[in-house]
Amino acid sequence: MGLTQSIAKNTALQVIGKIIGTILGVITIGILTRYLGQTGFGHYSTALAFMQFFGILVDMGLYLICLKEISSVTPEKENHILSNIFTLRIISAIIFLGSGVLLIFLFPYEPMVKWSAAIVSISFLFAALVQILTSVFQKYLRMGLVALAEVIGRIGFLLIILLFIFQKINLPLLMLGNIVNTLLYFIILWFLVKKFVVIKFAFDFTYWKEILTKTWPIALGIAFNLVYFRADTIILSLYHPAADVGLYGAPYKILEIIATFPHMFMGLVTPILTAAWLVADKKHFKKSMQRTFDFFVLLAIPMVLGSIPLADRIMRILAGNEFKEAGAILPILMLATGFIFVGTLFTYTLVILEKQKPMLKFYLSAAILALIGYFIFIPKYSYFGAAWVTVFIEAFIAISAFFLTYNLTKIKLNLINTSKSLLASLIMLAFTWIFINWPMELIIPVDIIIFFILVFIMKGFDTEVIYWLKHRKDKNMVN
Repeated sequence: MGLTQSIAKNTALQVIGKIIGTILGVITIGILTRYLGQTGFGHYSTALAFMQFFGILVDMGLYLICLKEISSVTPEKENHILSNIFTLRIISAIIFLGSGVLLIFLFPYEPMVKWSAAIVSISFLFAALVQILTSVFQKYLRMGLVALAEVIGRIGFLLIILLFIFQKINLPLLMLGNIVNTLLYFIILWFLVKKFVVIKFAFDFTYWKEILTKTWPIALGIAFNLVYFRADTIILSLYHPAADVGLYGAPYKILEIIATFPHMFMGLVTPILTAAWLVADKKHFKKSMQRTFDFFVLLAIPMVLGSIPLADRIMRILAGNEFKEAGAILPILMLATGFIFVGTLFTYTLVILEKQKPMLKFYLSAAILALIGYFIFIPKYSYFGAAWVTVFIEAFIAISAFFLTYNLTKIKLNLINTSKSLLASLIMLAFTWIFINWPMELIIPVDIIIFFILVFIMKGFDTEVIYWLKHRKDKNMVN
């Protein structure tokens, strides 16, 4: 199989796996919300958010640096790099996750929340190790295997949750489902990765120092990101009852699931942008950025506007009748998700330009503004305060990354296709309001069809994007 065919197959399998995994994730969350109710799901969300704060800190930028380090080295060197970074990852996971477990017992949470967090911390350990293993499969264009492992893990999660609910198991033990998910994921990849590399414990402290020197700007950025991306749920849990946290947590889970897509897509686009930038092909670099921007906008605008009239029904379907009130929160968080889509393009571009350090001051500003906003608005406005501050912060990050990227590249993106996507979305929205009483299984597909027909008629989308992605590593890189 040729390189282009391998890339196309790898991309297709990754996308299919992500779609299946997302569907399984949504089903699992829907089952949990119905079983736990607002208060129980609030406890679940609090425990998960608290440990996720420390789980993300574990990364320390090691994943990106690992992928970069192994991209073009000999097998012997690759084994050395992976073994040391894998060992470093285990140590960082024990330190950060252990600190999180100890710290939560100092918070004024109910015992079930504290023990749930302690149990679920193990799942974040395996997730952290999976991330390092994934870098190998990315290098060898075998992400289909990773997608398969993820799907099997999510199936295991769903089956364990169904079994435990049938047995009427309490919340802390339900967290074992999360562990089964990431454990299966890790075990499968651990055995598959042996085909490509040999990983064992390694303690080359000189190399560790070199790696940590490269990772600290990324690690600092991650820490700042965490403050505005995770602190809202934790602060909400300190000022308001668990039921409010549950109502916020349900649509926030939808945001988290959808927000993984732009990162996955940028994983496909990054090699294109990197290659064009390295050879100073500014024309192709701009064209690639424009295509990515248009694609993200094409998805984000109808997603945001389409959620407004259908939010209550979406939340009832996904989370159950008890979470109907969360429909008022969903459109706000969808707006935040739209900014995440656009902002991801520019934050990844800054990494490609090796200019992530200048972005740190904006991440720090966002963290400070987020904390101020959360402490001012959450006590008074509960989950609405948390949601609107999230929108403001995501917009701030997207705009800051855009202007920094523009200052470095002087590339101007046009908004012609953006205006066409907006017009098509507004027409779609009008149709939705007119036929608002139609069944959801009918109105959503019709909305999608209407939108894409309008975009096609207005020529608001570059149809060469699929071909462009399939051939993203061809030698000439120009089309």
